[in-house]
Amino acid sequence: MDHIVVVGASAAGLTAADTLRREGFTGTLTMVGDELRPPYDRPPLSKQVLAGEWEPHKATLRQESDVQRLRLQMVLGHRATEVDPAARAITLDGRERIGYDGLIVATGLRPRHLPFGHDLAGVHVLRTLDDTLTLRAELLGGPRVVVIGAGFLGSEIAATARGLGLDVTLVDVETTPLARQIGSDVGELVARTHRDHGVDVRMRRHVTGMTGQNGRVAAVVKKLLAG
Repeated sequence: MDHIVVVGASAAGLTAADTLRREGFTGTLTMVGDELRPPYDRPPLSKQVLAGEWEPHKATLRQESDVQRLRLQMVLGHRATEVDPAARAITLDGRERIGYDGLIVATGLRPRHLPFGHDLAGVHVLRTLDDTLTLRAELLGGPRVVVIGAGFLGSEIAATARGLGLDVTLVDVETTPLARQIGSDVGELVARTHRDHGVDVRMRRHVTGMTGQNGRVAAVVKKLLAG
């Protein structure tokens, strides 16, 4: 096996490349990522980077010299759009093809978009470092913040925004924050901690829409679920 392609310039992709080298792979390693940035750590995005405690470069997973030691060919800013197993090739951006002997898919997750509201200014999702920097710039303007989704990411964003002194409401359809991840008993402790720090926690709410004014989000429309 002479050429292995890793799709996904992420922590998982970088770890896979590192493991291959440590296990003695001496062939060509190519990493493909749709962001222009080299691999970085995502957990700090909703905490230290969003709060302004870290400069963005601090989230980078490897120094350039470490990547060079992996002899890793980085193909950044290009999305893998198709895999052709028979031809052993991937297609980038619907055009360029890269052949491979082995393929590792480490693309991770993408944020789920609501079926409304994303055409309005002030509505954000958080997945990438650029998402974080855009959201941080918005938070510095002192807006009222509604976080839809009280899982790990939503709870972290709510806590970070509240730590910046903002008026924050956390909304979810579950009975408590993190109910699906850690259960309702511990989730209730999380809700209490949020409330103790001034977050308005509203559970069992289903977001049904958003209203805008002059092209910017003005309100989140939600309804209380029965039960």
